[in-house]
Formats: sequence, structure tokens, C-alpha cells
Amino acid sequence: MQERFSDRARHAMALANREAVRMKHDFLAPAHLMIGLIAEGECVATEALRLMDVDLNAVRHEVESHMVEGEANDSPGRPAHSKELKKVINLAIAEARKMGHRYVGTEHIVLGLLSYTEGVPSKVLTAQGVNVETLREKALGLLGSSVDASHDLAHSRHGEFEWVHQQELSKAFKSPTFWHTMILAVDSANRLGAGQVEPQHLLLALLRDDKSGVVDLLKEKGVTLDWVREKITA
Repeated sequence: MQERFSDRARHAMALANREAVRMKHDFLAPAHLMIGLIAEGECVATEALRLMDVDLNAVRHEVESHMVEGEANDSPGRPAHSKELKKVINLAIAEARKMGHRYVGTEHIVLGLLSYTEGVPSKVLTAQGVNVETLREKALGLLGSSVDASHDLAHSRHGEFEWVHQQELSKAFKSPTFWHTMILAVDSANRLGAGQVEPQHLLLALLRDDKSGVVDLLKEKGVTLDWVREKITA
């Protein structure tokens, strides 16, 4: 199920697992996931909650107060997903589909947690005045999009595209045109003495490829390879 999760959502799940192990629990519950999201920190879910003036530290402490530490276990293994957590994940997937997103991100997970009204996170968030409609609106505002089937954007440590997983990247990297552009970009960076490839080197690469179609488009606006190179070196 997690193959559809974004990088940050996966990280939140990993932190939830770590919390379960710390609490000596052999199961993973919504409460662990809520703590995992808060621990993840700079994601759409936590940013949306902050916009609603939610005290995340208070939420964490309140959620933790409902958790009882388990008995010591010499080989706890990987905590199994509880039936409650499975319900939350299903709600998160449904939320992603409703938004027309191709991934399950932290924003969908927190909405799933809130929608599962029997869970501790939902009760704690509701007590702080959080409701599904407003939280969804704040999340979409952060994503910079309305509900649309073509929506792909999300906040991520890897840039604006949280939905780009390894499978998506592997498809893109099979393109010979992509690699040709990248080779030209690396060559442009080397020619300019740059230590790494920057966006301006990608622009130079596109302008160096007469077959890309970009050359003609930019030439209409007076943008040429020589002009861009001069501006960069200046």
C-alpha cells in the first residue's frame, strides 16, 4: 500500500514505527502516526495545522497521554498495522482520490486521521477546533492548487513534486532525449567552470539542442544561446 506514498508520508510512517517501538508496542495505531507526522515536521500536514493555529506540541503531548507503554519485548519486530490504522490509510487514499492526486501525501494522511472520528488524533485535533473542510482548504492552499485531476504538486524535501517516487523517476530517466539534455547541461556547467549543474545550465542545454523546439520558441522573444551565455558569465 505504501508504494503510493510520497517521500514525506513514508518518512512519517517510519517515524510512527519508531514511536511504536519506543513505546514497546507490537502494533501501529493512529496515535503513532499522528506523532510521526508531527515529528516529520516540515510537511503539508503540519504546515496546514500551523495555519489553523494548532499547537503541535500540545497535540503530541495530548496524544501521548492516551498511550500506555507496553511490556518489554526482546524481539518486537516490525509493528503490525492495527485495524484502526488500516481504516485511516483507506480514508487517506480516498481523500487523495477525491482531490485527484496521484499520490498519498501527508496532507491526505492527516485528513484521514481527522476523518476517523473514533481515533485519539481525531478527538485531540477536534478539541483544538480543527475540522476536515478547513484543514483540506488549508492543505490545498499550500499546494497552490484547487481540486483538479491533473494536480501533481506537493511540498517536499525533494522540491515541489512530492508525488515523484522512484517508479516515476525510472520512467522519466528512460527517455533518450532527457539524457541528451542532461549531458549538454553537464557540459555547459563544465565549460563555465561550475561545480554542479544549476537551472541556468539546463536552459543552455535546451538552447544548444536545435531539435528540442525550445530554441525557436525562445528566439521569438529574443532569447538566444549567446544572449543567455553572456548573461550567465556576466
